[in-house]
Amino acid sequence: MIGKPLPLRDLGFQSTMELVADMPEVVRVSLHGKGTFILKAVADETTKDIAKLIAKQKTSVKTRNAAPRANAFPCSRNQQRFPRRGRTPPVLPAAVKSELKDLLS
Repeated sequence: MIGKPLPLRDLGFQSTMELVADMPEVVRVSLHGKGTFILKAVADETTKDIAKLIAKQKTSVKTRNAAPRANAFPCSRNQQRFPRRGRTPPVLPAAVKSELKDLLS
């Protein structure tokens, strides 16, 4: 299935977010800011040891040093905004966003 679309209609769902919202024992959906969602995997008995290992991981020195630098030059409303480099993150269609908000509320 890698690289192929999910068979949502065959599974009885209209959107990926509807599918995810129907699996609370597998994934937790959290609203994070304006129209941004975070999907977090839910550990069960078979994956709890892996979840513990991941929780104990330390961030690298490179990652820790890069974080403050990213916020060193906050954007103001009068400041010119430059285009992003690289790939932009995918944007969920408005229908999916509103559907997920309805499911979460």
